[in-house]
Amino acid sequence: PTERPRAPLRAPGARRPLAFFAAMPPRARLRLTRPITGVRNAYASHEAGATGYYADEGARYVNPHDGGVREMLARATREWPELWGMGKSDDEIDDDEFGDRILDLSCGSGEVTSALVAAGVPLSRIDACDPYTHEAYLARVGTECERWSFEDVARGAFADRRWSVVVCSFAMHLCARGYLPTLCMMLACSARHLVVLTPHKRPVIDAAWGGWRLAAKESRDPYWRIRLRWYSTGPPMDDDVWEGEGEGDDDDDDDGE
Repeated sequence: PTERPRAPLRAPGARRPLAFFAAMPPRARLRLTRPITGVRNAYASHEAGATGYYADEGARYVNPHDGGVREMLARATREWPELWGMGKSDDEIDDDEFGDRILDLSCGSGEVTSALVAAGVPLSRIDACDPYTHEAYLARVGTECERWSFEDVARGAFADRRWSVVVCSFAMHLCARGYLPTLCMMLACSARHLVVLTPHKRPVIDAAWGGWRLAAKESRDPYWRIRLRWYSTGPPMDDDVWEGEGEGDDDDDDDGE
């Protein structure tokens, strides 16, 4: 009998056929095609952990999830234009205790600020702060930022300031647990809304820490593996939002920051 020809061996490093990827579970495909990795290994290798890493690398810092942050905030401005003050009249702004300003908390190299400006939020309405990456922020955005840290905020550094929204991207899950409750309570004194972007289930924010509750269902991007949560001290926007959102699953990002 004629021997059936064998398929040629695949050279090391050669691309697998598309059928191979099509047969894989969706989450496995996403892991293979993700364009970025986080900086957790850099934290682990630094003798002072995440704080030491940012102290040394802050001037050169670039968030490897920058594209995902931009996509998530573009979606958030489309879905919740009222959150960002779009379409508000001057009279409405003047009558609002919190105004229409936005704080980019732990602003990194300006990925949140740049994304909001690209979505139509005027740069003049955005303030920012970061104790380590202020040079990178200035180089990218062209404006100075404050140097407040989470600890500074928890100690009341801006207790007399007011913002409509505070946005914290890829940082709040790194806040020391001892400071997190006080940080949240101080933020509730200065802002009506808090938007958190994170690669994790963390931070888990307790309503007892200033009255923060989810205003809408958590938004996720499975490709970038980013979660966006909108908290508010007011009533929820979605009737079916629930406080346990995201806490009981296992979709934590082991490669994230």
